[in-house]
Amino acid sequence: MTLLACGGAGSGEETSCDAACEASDEACRLAACSGAPDESVKAQADCSALPTGGRCLGPRVVERCADGQLSRVDCAAGEACVESESGGGARCEVGAACVESTSRCSATGAVERCSAGRWLEEPCEAGCVAEGNRGWCGAPGRTLSGIARYERRLPDAAFHDWTSETEWVPARGFLVASFQAGSLIDLGVTDGVGRFTVRLPTEVGPEDLVVVYAAGQGKKGTVDYAVADPGLSGAQVLPVTPGASARLWSWARPTQALLESPVVAIEESEGSGAAAVFEAVSAAWNSTRERYGRTGLPVVAWLGFGTTWSCGACFAPWQVTAAGRRWGAQLWLPGDADAAWWSEAMVLHELGHWAMASHGTSPSEGGPHYVGVPTFPGQAWSEGWATWFSSDTRGNPRYYDRQGGTMFWLDLETRSPELASWSRPRPEEGLLQPIEENEVAAMLYRLGTGTSSRQAMYEALAAPSMNLAPWARGYRKHTWRMVEGKQVDVVETAEAAPCLADFLDTLMCKGYPRALMDAATEPTVAYPYPSHDPLCR
Repeated sequence: MTLLACGGAGSGEETSCDAACEASDEACRLAACSGAPDESVKAQADCSALPTGGRCLGPRVVERCADGQLSRVDCAAGEACVESESGGGARCEVGAACVESTSRCSATGAVERCSAGRWLEEPCEAGCVAEGNRGWCGAPGRTLSGIARYERRLPDAAFHDWTSETEWVPARGFLVASFQAGSLIDLGVTDGVGRFTVRLPTEVGPEDLVVVYAAGQGKKGTVDYAVADPGLSGAQVLPVTPGASARLWSWARPTQALLESPVVAIEESEGSGAAAVFEAVSAAWNSTRERYGRTGLPVVAWLGFGTTWSCGACFAPWQVTAAGRRWGAQLWLPGDADAAWWSEAMVLHELGHWAMASHGTSPSEGGPHYVGVPTFPGQAWSEGWATWFSSDTRGNPRYYDRQGGTMFWLDLETRSPELASWSRPRPEEGLLQPIEENEVAAMLYRLGTGTSSRQAMYEALAAPSMNLAPWARGYRKHTWRMVEGKQVDVVETAEAAPCLADFLDTLMCKGYPRALMDAATEPTVAYPYPSHDPLCR
C-alpha cells in the first residue's frame, strides 16, 4: 500500500489539507489538519507531573517546565544531570559524569561507586580511604596506580586515508586486573583519563601481572561488552563458530615493571586497533543505558587482524558462547589492509543495529546495499537509524570508512558525499518508496538537531507502536539479489516490518513539533510525510 503525502490512511487523496489555507493562516491549517495531537495540551499534561525546578531523566537529560511547557535538554559531553539535595531542581554540571564501576570517596567520607552514569553511595562501616583514583572501604593495603593509553590513527585532513603518524590517547573504561601467579587479586577500571589503581600482593613476584582488558561491565562482576579475537584466520563465511582459541583482547605487563614505570602503553603492533574498537563499543553501551535506563544485549565485537567476513562489517543478534561467557549479540569487523577498525563512525554504525535490536524492533530486511542507491524502506530505515546513531553518539555529522582500498565520507548536515550524488526521495512516489539510507539518516539528523534533546527519538524507537506488528503503515519485507548495482528477483513477503514512516508517526503522536518535522522531511519537495495526519495507536 502506497500512502501519498497528505491523505488519511488509505484515503488516496493527492492534495494536502494545507492547500485550502493561506500560508500565514495557522488557525486554518490547524482546523483543516486535525489528525495530529494537540502538542501544547500534551506538553502541559506531561509538565504538570514534574517537580519544581525539574528532574534528571537519566544521567544526562534535564527535564523541566518552562512557561507551562515540557522542556528537555541533553547535557554536553563531560557533563551529567545533577539534582539539588535542597530541592532546587536539576541542572547539567561539568565534571559530574563518571565511568562505570569506578569508585571514590565523597566529601562526607562515604564510598561512592559509578553505576549507570551516577555516583551512588555504598554501605561502608570502615570508612572510605582514597588511594590512587579509587575510593576503598577501609585501607586497601599495597596498591599500584598507573595509566593506560593506546596508539591510534584518525582520518587525515582530507579524509583520503588514515594519518601516517599515530597519536596516543587514554584507554578509558577498560577493565584492569591484578594477578599473583595466575590468581586474581583485584579488578579495577580505568577512568576518563586512563588512570587505574589496583591492589597488589604484599610481595610481588616475577610471575605477577597486571592485565588491561578490552571489556566492560554491565553490572558489577559481569563482563557484558567486549572486543575479542575470534581465533580464526583468513576469509570466513557467516555464520561461523569462533575458534577454540578465541579470547578477549588484553595486554599484560609484569607487575614489577609497572612498579618502576606505571604506564601501560598499547602499541599498534600489539593490536591497539582492538582498543580503539572497544572505545566505540563502550560509548554505545553507556549512551544507550543513559537513554533507556537499562542495558542492551550482551555484545562481543570480533576483530582478528587478517580475518575477514563474508558480510564485510555487520551485526546480528545471534547468541554464542565463546571467550569465557555467553553473548546475546555479535559484531564482525574486517581485519584486512583497509584498517577499518580505526573508523569509529563505522563501528558505531554497526552498534546502531545493536541498539535497535536491544531496545526496538529491527525490520530484518537485509541484503546488499550501496551508497547513493535507494533501497527498500525496511532496510533504509534500519541502515539510516544506524548511521544517525553513529553520528549522535560521536556528536559529529560526518560519516567515514575505508573499503576496497578507498576512503569515503559523507556529511548528514550538508548532504555532501565525497563519491556519489545524493539521492533524494520524490513526493509523488509516496511514503513506501525506495529511499537511500543516508537520506533517512539526514532526516533523522535534522529531527535530532531541531530540538534541545534527542531523548524523544530514542523513546520513539522503544515505544509500543514501533514494536508491535503489524505496523500502521502496512509495510512488508522484501527479498532480492543485487546484480551490477541493480536489485533483481525482488519478492514482497507477507511479513510485516517497521519503516521510517512508522517512526515519524510515533514521534508526532508523542507531541513532536509539526514545524520541525516538516523542516526535516521537506514533504513538498522530498519525503512526503503527512505531519498533519499521523497514524496514532
